[in-house]
Parts: sequence; C-alpha cells; structure tokens
Amino acid sequence: MKYVSFLITGVLLAGAVAAQQPLTLEQCRQLASQRNHRLQAAALNIAAAKARQAQAEAGGKPTVDVSATGFYFGKPLNSLLPEYGISPGVSISQSVYNGNKVKLGKALAANGVTLEEEQRALTASEVLYNTDKAYWQVVAAGEKIKLAVQYNKQLQALYTDLNNQYQAGITYKNDVLRIKVQQNENELNLLQARDALTLAQLSLAQITGLDSATGFTISDTITGSFSPVLNDTVQAGAGLSRPELRILQRNIAAGKIQENLLKADQLPSVNLGVNGVTAFGKQGINPTSSSNFMATWYSMLSVNIPVFDWGKRKQKVKEQQYKIQAQEYQLKEQEELISLEVRQAWLQLNQSARRVELSAASLEQAEENLRLSTDRLKAGTIIGKDVLEAQTLWQQAFSDMIDAKVTYKVNEAALRKALGTS
Repeated sequence: MKYVSFLITGVLLAGAVAAQQPLTLEQCRQLASQRNHRLQAAALNIAAAKARQAQAEAGGKPTVDVSATGFYFGKPLNSLLPEYGISPGVSISQSVYNGNKVKLGKALAANGVTLEEEQRALTASEVLYNTDKAYWQVVAAGEKIKLAVQYNKQLQALYTDLNNQYQAGITYKNDVLRIKVQQNENELNLLQARDALTLAQLSLAQITGLDSATGFTISDTITGSFSPVLNDTVQAGAGLSRPELRILQRNIAAGKIQENLLKADQLPSVNLGVNGVTAFGKQGINPTSSSNFMATWYSMLSVNIPVFDWGKRKQKVKEQQYKIQAQEYQLKEQEELISLEVRQAWLQLNQSARRVELSAASLEQAEENLRLSTDRLKAGTIIGKDVLEAQTLWQQAFSDMIDAKVTYKVNEAALRKALGTS
C-alpha cells in the first residue's frame, strides 16, 4: 500500500508538472525522493543486500545434487567391464559443525541489509538538501529577473524625463547618456538572470527526476520569517543520530562479526555426506548377479582440524582487531566533526538572519533616498545623475536583500541536514 501511495503521488506530481502548475518545495522533495537516480540505485543496493541475506539464510541446510554419467568401454576393457551403461546418482551433504560460521554469516548478511538502508538514508539526506538548494536558486533567479524588469521601468521613466529636459535645453546630453549606459548594463543583468534561471531549473529537474524539463514554475517567493535560531537546537548530542554515524557503527559491527569468522577458522569442522548410486547398462553391470541394473549407497564423514599454519590464522584475527580499533577512532572523530558542523551551520544561519535584517534596513533607506531624489529632481534642486545614483543604490540594496533571504533558506536547509532532520 505504501508503494501504491508513492506511485499515485508520483503520477499526480508528474501531472502537475505537465500542466505547468507551480511546484512547491515539498512537492519537489517528494519528486526527488521517488525519482532521483541516486536513490533508485540505493534501493537496488538494498534489494541486492536482501538477496545476499536470503543466500546466508540457506547456509547450514542440507544440499542435494543429482548427476548422471554415461560410459562406453572399447576393447580390451569391455572384456573386463560392462561395455556400456549410464549411472545416475544423488548426493546429500550436511555440515555438522563449522565453528558457528553459519550463524555468523547470517548476522553479517543482516547487518549488510541495515548498512545499505543507512546508506540510502544518507543519500536521501544529501538529495533533499540539494533539492532545497536548487529550489531556492530557482527562486533567486526568478526574483533577480523581476528586479531587472522593475529597474528597467525606473530607468526608462528617468530616461524619458531627462530626454525631454534635454530636448528643452534644460539639462545636458551627458545625463541622458548615463541613463543609456545603465540601461545597457541592466539588459546584461537581465540576460544573466534568465540564463541563471534556466541552469537552476535544469539542476532542479535533474535532482527531482524531471529529466531536462525547464517548463515548470515554482510557487514560493522569498517571504516569510527569517528569525535567528536559539542555541537549544545545537546542544550537546545534536546531530549524533545522523546516517554517517550509524554507517560507521554498522561497519564496526560487521568488523566484529568478521573477527569471529576468522576465529572460527581455527576450530574443527565436521561434514557428513550421503551418496546414492545406480547403474543401467549391458548385462553384467552388477558384479553380484551379472544383471543389467545395480543400486547402492555410501556415506562419508569428514573431520578437518587446523593444527599448524605458522600463526597465519592468528595474525588474521589480530589484523581484524586493529581494523576495528581504527574504525572506532574514526567514529569518535566523525562525532566531533558532526558536532562542529552543527555549530557552524547554526552560526551561519544566524549570520544570515542578521544579514536579512541589515539588508531590509538598507533597502528601506534606499527606497526613501530614491523617493526624495525623485521629488528633488521634479523640484529642480538636483540633476539626473543624482537620481540615477539613487536608483542604482536601490537596485543594489534590493539585490542584496534577495541574496540574503535565499542564503538564509539554504543555510536553514543546511542546519536541518547537519541535525539529521532534513
């Protein structure tokens, strides 16, 4: 039922894209979870691990093999042995004792399944973070396009006013040419913003499994809350449930199982085999009755006891123990690095919040400066150059506000990833 639900959701989302309906961030995350190539590969790796587990579960059970051999003897052997015949046979083998290797093999295979599931969880965390990042890059590019269009309208209005003044002999041609230069630069900015939007859409489409589609739109804008995050989220232990740590823990567990398997190589092994043999052929194939049919069976018990190998098996165990100790140190280091990453992500997010606050203040001041400059131009107390400078300051302040808000959103996603809650 869960798979059917995911399938229906995927179909509905794909239909929304096809209908050019705006996508939300949550919809993009769902698409990435269901259609991203890395996650699909991770799911297949889990399936492969489960297949290995099924193989391990069959370990220790009896095995049955059937064989058939045909023969023909020429002279002079046909005078001593039956000239021709066929001999079907069946053999049954059973491991009686092998140092607990079967149980250890099952535990190792089960650990392998869990390890692949944790690896998929790690991949999902990375994919969702990249989805958030690409999504807000699309938002940023769209906002930069709106800004360039709005700025162009302001420049065109100023150009019209100054050109009229120039035609009336009130101002200099240089003021008009300054506007044209700024218009050309803004046209380049608009072109760059549109190219950035295309690239951002392609990146988001690749992550979410939309192939190379760029015809979709998104519903979000850079509005909402951009508040600092309290220190409670980065208290001791935050982020210690991340997949990276669980993967290392699983590797250590697998290493310990491998150590026990190497120790089992030093123990005796006992195997029992039962074989049934039949033969059909020329009369005389049965030496007891000279008939053309014979049936018999035999069994074998083999015992293998390791005695002396110049310490080779013992050194293999030591080697594995050293590897486990090294992995334990890696786990400790990773825990420290994750704690540092969480702290850094928290600081960067709060820096972004402060940057949004300062950018908002700068934009408000730039808007007021632009309003006053426009009024003074109409009153004739300043020239067009001053208004152009005010417009440029407003455009830069608005652009900084877009960058600050998008950076906050990306850093917010980075903090979720660092905490293991993405």
